[in-house]
Amino acid sequence: MKKNLCLLLILLSSFAGIAQSNPALNSALNAYPTVKLNTAYVQFLGNGIVLSANYERQLFKKSGLGIHVGFGVCGETGFNWNNSSRVTIPVGINYLLPLKRYNRFVDFGIGATYAKSDMQVYMLVEHRNPNYVNTNYWSCVPSISYRIHTPKHMMYRYGFTPVINQYGFIPFFEFCAGKSF
Repeated sequence: MKKNLCLLLILLSSFAGIAQSNPALNSALNAYPTVKLNTAYVQFLGNGIVLSANYERQLFKKSGLGIHVGFGVCGETGFNWNNSSRVTIPVGINYLLPLKRYNRFVDFGIGATYAKSDMQVYMLVEHRNPNYVNTNYWSCVPSISYRIHTPKHMMYRYGFTPVINQYGFIPFFEFCAGKSF
């Protein structure tokens, strides 16, 4: 766990160092007016467990509190797509904490993911009984991410999003890309 957290901190600090050393990028970002209130994005390894399409709404004109809902899919056993896929419905709230650099944020969030079927992520959790089926399944997904909004209203987010459920703590590192409008 400590190794993963250290790797995340090194990765995030390297992005900040690269962005700060580019004056052309700085001037372009400073010309960007405000963050748009709506964002549609695709998320890999986040609230939707494996892959999800999401809509997010900031509740205030300035960065701050937001809500999101989405539609996701994962394989029958997490990443195994051979037999069938499972539908997931991720929902959550987040808070954007602005950084000194314009349109850069630390994104803190908490979410819940509902699925009608059992979603065991076998590659990250010890093997469970494959005959076990739970028809009502919830996961809690807290997150801390580094978020970037570009002058062309693109949004990118990289972060740590562990999944907490009946199988324990499963560490995920998310990537999101989308368009703000």
